[in-house]
Amino acid sequence: MERPNDPNQENHWLDDFLEPSEMGEEIGPDEQAVFAAGLTNPEDMELEQIIREVSEEMEAEEEVRREEPEEPVEPDYPETGEPFRDEEYRDTFGDGGGLAAVFDDEPAPPQKPSREPSRRRKSPPAKRRPGHKPGYGLLGIPHILATAVWLAIALAIGVALGRTIWVCAADVLAFGRGDREVQVTIQDTDDIPAIAEKLQKAGLIRYPQLFQFYADFTDARQDIASGTFTLNTRYDYNALIDFMAEEAETRQVVEVVIPEGYNCHQIFALLESENVCTVEQLEQYAATGDLGDYAGSGGMEGYWFLEGVERGDKYCLEGYLYPDTYQFYTDDEPGRVLKKMLDDYDARFTDLMKERLAEIQETYAQRLLDAGMSEEYVEAHRLTIREITIIASLIERETAGVDESYTISSVIYNRLTHPESYPTLNIDASLYYALMLQGREVEELTQEDLAMDSPYNTYTREGLIPGPICNPGQSSLNAAMTPQETDYYYYAYDPDAQRHHFSETASEHQAFLDSLED
Repeated sequence: MERPNDPNQENHWLDDFLEPSEMGEEIGPDEQAVFAAGLTNPEDMELEQIIREVSEEMEAEEEVRREEPEEPVEPDYPETGEPFRDEEYRDTFGDGGGLAAVFDDEPAPPQKPSREPSRRRKSPPAKRRPGHKPGYGLLGIPHILATAVWLAIALAIGVALGRTIWVCAADVLAFGRGDREVQVTIQDTDDIPAIAEKLQKAGLIRYPQLFQFYADFTDARQDIASGTFTLNTRYDYNALIDFMAEEAETRQVVEVVIPEGYNCHQIFALLESENVCTVEQLEQYAATGDLGDYAGSGGMEGYWFLEGVERGDKYCLEGYLYPDTYQFYTDDEPGRVLKKMLDDYDARFTDLMKERLAEIQETYAQRLLDAGMSEEYVEAHRLTIREITIIASLIERETAGVDESYTISSVIYNRLTHPESYPTLNIDASLYYALMLQGREVEELTQEDLAMDSPYNTYTREGLIPGPICNPGQSSLNAAMTPQETDYYYYAYDPDAQRHHFSETASEHQAFLDSLED
């Protein structure tokens, strides 16, 4: 049967077999299915992109399949004894034992669930984002432009880093700085940040934090001493630290003359005026500072002459700070200053003086025995180096000249060896020292001063005073160990002769005092 003007002539052969009621509706695109699949406008999609995505997914699956190791699969035969050749059917329905049991009218044995996943099961393809267009990178930026941006960033970082390194190196190595000398004073209490700030203010460095890092890295604080240093702006960091060392040539040195007869109070004030140390530093170190091992702290060899000295008082070293000419650093260490004077005392006390010390000790003991003192009294009043220093300090403050030092020494020994007749020394210099300890400075003593309650009052206390009243010189030490042999027990100063007048008896002494009043 022919159907003229039928556009679907290729399907006319179906009309010979099917009636019109049996043919059904023509199969075409399902709009709902298309909508559900997200292809509402398939005409607008780029066919080329779709093909590329499908190709990429297939290539990914093929890559996964190639990377998956092929493991040998042991054949698993059912009861029939014949292997399954359809692996997918086997993975789904098992090895066929249950199906055979149905046809044999016998219940199939329960199958144990396989603990191992199928070795041939394919993983679902991973979702992939649509690729960028050729020639474009992150955020759609062309690769050439992105490369240029990264190169510019790397160049900027390199330039900044290089400049930072150069600036730091220039400061460490003192590049570009002139030739100018400046003075910097470093205190003992200054830490590295304080030192760096002083160096920056003096124009010796530019970056205090960089100097702190360098000093911490090299542990330079232990090499930097206190004092005033003459430094140059052309010094690099290493040279700055070297020239701030304790023995550096750039450290400013001051020459100080300690007069004979100065007490500790006067010496400390003098050193402070010369910018060597402060009075507070010297007093604190004298009282509690480390003086090494000496006889007074354990019997070990050291400052042997400090035997019997009790530490803790700011003037406990009175009598042992040898008067001399010294060179100290400005802002020096108080321990170094005091030890230098103690070392000088030790050096001046020669072997000959030690022999004289032994001789005067024997002579003094014998004179006490000759004066009728008991052996117990003599043993309790043996002369030591401390008593010799006390006597020397009294001689130093009382004498008007070196030529009369030995005569004044004889008066002191004459009185000490006759304690029953002359229990007190009656020396004014010790009273002046007692007033100094109380913070009083007077020109002349009054009757009230002569009666003051003090261990240094030789008008009311018997025997020697508890400690030296000044720091005696060499001549006074020699006079204390080699007194002149006289019968004098009194002396008084003659202003006309500018020396002392000596008397054997009290009446002679009083007559001379009366003549001074007339």
